[in-house]
Amino acid sequence: MLKEADAAEVEHLGFIRRLLASEAYLLRDHLLRLDGEARYRRFAHDVSDDFISRYAAHAGDFGNVTFGYFVDGEVRAVAELRPDILMHRDGAEVAFSVEKPFVNRGIATKLMGRVIRTARNRGLRHLMLVCLPDNAKMQAIARHYGADLSVEDGSVIADIVPQEPDYHSWFSEILDERMTYLQSAFDLQTRVRRAAEI
Repeated sequence: MLKEADAAEVEHLGFIRRLLASEAYLLRDHLLRLDGEARYRRFAHDVSDDFISRYAAHAGDFGNVTFGYFVDGEVRAVAELRPDILMHRDGAEVAFSVEKPFVNRGIATKLMGRVIRTARNRGLRHLMLVCLPDNAKMQAIARHYGADLSVEDGSVIADIVPQEPDYHSWFSEILDERMTYLQSAFDLQTRVRRAAEI
């Protein structure tokens, strides 16, 4: 288990990449490590371990894209892009979760940047972030990216409008996609080596 003091030491080793479909268990393990408050903020209600396991198993359905912040082969923070494919709209919902030792380090802001770039390249015109009224951190991140905030049914709704894609956004994503598979292989080796040492 990563301690608070250790998080500061390994922060510089973290990087962001997309989770592959075969890595749903990494999302599950990350969500299971969240404490009760973080789970409530992520799902807007209390959830069980069983709920999280079922949720993670289907996180890649319907064109959803999940980005993870990796440290030493493990996911420590996540941003999920969930396009509104069923309603045939040009929007998507965005959701975040960060493990306690990694909060207040700018990780969610970086994850949001990656999500926005992906949304741009997929032609999505609206990113909706729903959070609790007391979640000032997520509201600040949304404002950082130019979101319009409103209150509906006791929740804060942030609407972010991505720019049109350009050469830089396309090229950056292509490069990141190529690195994703290489980094995934390294991460797997790290986890296997660590398991063998236990």
